Amino acid sequence: MSRPMKLMLAAAETGDATSQFNLGVIYDNRLDDNGKAVRGNRAEAIKWLRQAAEQGLPHAQTKLAEVYAGGSQAGGDHVRACTWFLCAASSSSGAHRQKAQSGYERLSAQMPPGQIAKANRLARTWKPKRPDDADAG
Repeated sequence: MSRPMKLMLAAAETGDATSQFNLGVIYDNRLDDNGKAVRGNRAEAIKWLRQAAEQGLPHAQTKLAEVYAGGSQAGGDHVRACTWFLCAASSSSGAHRQKAQSGYERLSAQMPPGQIAKANRLARTWKPKRPDDADAG
């Protein structure tokens, strides 16, 4: 692991949402910090993106929603994806809000009403966590 990657990991482990987001993107993109192809790790991507998203970082919420939307368990992942798209849309503006809203609309068009209602309920009751609470969920 390179020095910059070690520093990013150390910052992420202390609760830095931006570092958590960056690690999640690296794991999801299957590239290391030098742009070289590495084996992807969806579980690690979700872990770090979720921690950043739970702290209220809108672009982490959108990215986490995109990862869930591309998951293998479409039903449950779509509910989670829509929930995070809604959270991101409510705390973003401009093109970022539009991206989150489009993601929600695209997925919700494929979902039964009960799943849409669940995603909406989860998004309405979501509250950001402090960095020291991020591992508790």
